[in-house]
Formats: sequence, C-alpha cells, structure tokens
Amino acid sequence: MIAKDLDNLFAKPFIAKSVPFLFFLIGIWYFCIRILGVNFEYIPGDLGDSRYINYLLEHGYQWIAGTTPSFWTAGFMYPFENSLALSDNMLGTLPMYAVWRFFGCSQETSYQLWWVTVCALNYWSAYFVLKKWFNRWELAVIGAWIFAFTVFNLGQLNYMQMIIRFMVPVVIYASIRLVDTGSWKFLALYSLGIVYQFYSVIYTGFFLMYFSLLLIFVYVVLTKKWTFFLPLFHRKQVIYSVTVIIVATTALGWLMLPYYEISKLFGLRYYDEVKWYVPVTLSYLYVHPASHAWHSLSIYCQPNVPSFWIHFAFPGMIPLLAFVAFPFIVLFSKIKRLPTSRLMMATGITALLILLLYTRTYSGYTLYALLFKLPGMNSMRVLSRFMNVELFLFIVLLLLMLKKLNRKWLLILPVLMLLDNSFVPERVIREKKEQIVARRIAVIKEVKAQLDKNYSAFAIVGGHEEIYLMQLDAMLASNHVHLPTVNGYSSNCPPELGEFYLQMNNAGLQKWLELNNIDTSKVLIIERKHQSQNSINTE
Repeated sequence: MIAKDLDNLFAKPFIAKSVPFLFFLIGIWYFCIRILGVNFEYIPGDLGDSRYINYLLEHGYQWIAGTTPSFWTAGFMYPFENSLALSDNMLGTLPMYAVWRFFGCSQETSYQLWWVTVCALNYWSAYFVLKKWFNRWELAVIGAWIFAFTVFNLGQLNYMQMIIRFMVPVVIYASIRLVDTGSWKFLALYSLGIVYQFYSVIYTGFFLMYFSLLLIFVYVVLTKKWTFFLPLFHRKQVIYSVTVIIVATTALGWLMLPYYEISKLFGLRYYDEVKWYVPVTLSYLYVHPASHAWHSLSIYCQPNVPSFWIHFAFPGMIPLLAFVAFPFIVLFSKIKRLPTSRLMMATGITALLILLLYTRTYSGYTLYALLFKLPGMNSMRVLSRFMNVELFLFIVLLLLMLKKLNRKWLLILPVLMLLDNSFVPERVIREKKEQIVARRIAVIKEVKAQLDKNYSAFAIVGGHEEIYLMQLDAMLASNHVHLPTVNGYSSNCPPELGEFYLQMNNAGLQKWLELNNIDTSKVLIIERKHQSQNSINTE
C-alpha cells in the first residue's frame, strides 16, 4: 500500500519537477553558500592556486574584452611566449566567468559566481543524464547531489579547476549509448564532450578519455557488440560521423598544440617521479578535516606519504560502499542464478580496474606503470585527481543497486546523503575576499604610482612574504595595469628564469633580462625589503 502511494506521489508532475530543484537549492546553500558566506565574504582555496585560477579567468576575460593582445602569451614571465600552456588555460568555462564581469561584477565576485555556476552545472548535468538513463527522477536527484556536492570536493578546493566535471556524466552516458545504438549523434556527444572537458581541465580530459574508452571496451566484451561502430560509416551516417571526427580532432589539436610546443622545451615527467603520487589504500579513506561525519578518518587514515595533502581521495561513504558491495552482489547473483545487469557489470569492472591501476604499495609498486606511457599521462603529477571521473562510475553503480529497492527505502537516502557529505565550513580552506581584494588593489596602486610610457614590463623583487604570494600579486596586478610582468607562478617555468622564479632576487632578474636582450631601463623594478627564502610549491 505504501509503495503504491509513493509511486503515485512520485509520478505527479509537480513533485517530479519541484523536488529536484529543491534539492539543488539545498545543495547550493549547504555546499557553496556556507563556504562563501552569506555575504560572499570568503573565496574558496588559499592565496596560491585559487588566485592563480582567478588570474587565468581574468586574463581570458581581458583577452575577450580586447585589452590583452594574446591569449596564449599571458602577461607573466615576460617575455616568455606561450606561458599559458605551462598549466591549465580555463578556456572551457571562461564564458561563465566573463558574463559576470560584463555585468559589472568585480574580479573576485565573478570568480565566486563562476564557482557557483560550475557547481550548478555539475548537478544539472548529472541529474539530466541519470534521469534519462534510469527514467527515475528520485534516483537522478540522489546521484546528482552526490556528484555535485560530495565531501570529495572539500579536498579539491585548493585546486579550484578540478571542480569542473559536468561533461563526465555526458561522456560516460554517451559511451554506453554509442555501443548500444551505433548512432552518430552519440558519437558527437561522446567526442565533443571529451573535447570540451579538455578545454575545461586537461587533467580530467585525459582521465575521462581513457576511462571511457576502457568502459566501452569492457561493455563491448560483455555485450559482444563487436561491430557497434560499423553503422557509423554506413551511407546515411558516414558524412555526419566523419564531420564529427574532423571537428573534434581539429578542436583538440588546436588546444593541445601550445602544450606540445611547451613539452618540447621542458620534456615530460619521469615515471620514478610520478609513481609516488599514486594513491595508497588509505587514500580512499582519507577525507578532508572539514568533514563532520567522517572527521576521524582524516586523523586515523592520513597516509604516511610525501605531499599527503593531495591524497584526499575519499568519495563519500555511500558511493564507496556501493563499490565495495559490487563483487558481493555479483557473487550472490551467481549463486542464486539471478540475472545481472550488463551495465552494472561493465561499470563495476571498469571502476575496479581503474582503482587497481591507481593504487600503489608504500614501497612504490603500482600497476600505473601500464598507463604511464599513454599520450598525455606522463605529463600529470597529482594522480589522485582521477577520482573526479571514478566518482561518477561509483554513482552509477549505486543507482543500479538502488533501482531494485522499494521506493519507501529511498526516503531515508536524502538524510544519509546529507550526513555523509556534512562538513564544518570553518575548517574549509578559504580566504577573506576583503584581504584578497586589498592585496590586488595595493599592488596595482604601487605599480601605477611609478609607471610611465617608457616601460615595457615591470618586476617586483625582494619582499618578506612567501615567494608564490608575491609572484601572484604581480601577476594579478598586470591584468589591470595592462603591462606584462617578469614575475610568474605556474606549474613550471623556463630553466633560465629559475633563480628569479624561486627567489625573486635582483641577480636572477638581471640574468633573465640579459638572456632575452631586454634593456633594464625599460623594466620598472619595484624593490621590497626582507626577501623571503621560501620557494614555490605548485599543484
């Protein structure tokens, strides 16, 4: 009786439309507004990488507005060309930042609103994909909420670009539907979705591309649809399919060309360097200290590894338990001779294989060596970020299990979901917006006070703070004084700039300017007292 009443209730259009929106608002308030503050007084992340992402977005906006001549040669590490290709470029979500700037919002407020917009897109992308996939809006709400507002995000706030993953549900869904239908439309959704993810975050782009290809392979093996791709090149579809392939390849090639040029200058990472960043078993239980329900895990499950703070790979207990339950459900089904969903098998096997590939022993043994030589994989260091894609596979597994439950049991899920992802905002890494704005304005005034038309660039040397803070101060000011700076902060730097990059001293500056045949009198040099000896630590 209760089940029938719930079915009738869930079938009502008003409920089906209003509840997903209600949960979205709860998520935005609970996750975003509690971190930002009701008056938007905080900015997620620290004064390092978070401000760097804001710099990249502002540089892109200035380029759109026509006040910066080049996109790829940004106004830092002057006169080094292609400087933007040293790290992420933020092209994919640039419009979501630029629109707020065009409406007159400040740089920092636009950055906050950009973050909220991305979180919203994560939710609605997952919701519409899961609703289409399972034809159950209540399951879609559960999956979307976990995907967008999970406790996993707390460990990513220092690397704000990693929140951008709204193409992950689209691509995973399209990969399965492509095998099922052989339609060029799903080929387009799949290919262009991957390309867009590359434009948003290159790390997640590579993970999504390789993991979705693995999912396709596993699904094809299980369904025996070996020739699923042949209809794509039949007479009716061949033009569309070839067009999609050309457009996707061209768009991705244009994006990756500057990075290829940079790789020729700097080379790629060595396996012995990267393998130590592969998560260990404890990493998957290591939650950010801001977590409320699982705070004890942040104490007792902190892995004894270098750079432990980038090992926050805990996806939340609910999706993790769904993954752990998968082999037992398969075994039970085999014993009872019950049919097992091929989608569940494909998703579970793929998630398991990925986890095996991204786990290492404390002595350094890991199967990640099998992936390292794939194109692009040897350019990445922070490998725990693979969980941005793996999380959605966990969610699909969870929903496939919940689909078999009576709807009355789903009523307790929202409560468990909120508890699982509960956190204390005061423990989150965030900075006062007022302080960030004051720093930027102070440097802008400092540069403008000494500026004249004869200068082609400026540089800040010395200082008493950590190096990366002052490098970023100069970069953020350069966007507004419309003058490049020799200072810079990124994932890498030209070797010849190394001394200045790490120490911000006059000797390093002079060496760099002489190497590039730049007249020192054309560079405004702003000297600060009590130079810090702290070096830069990126990523």
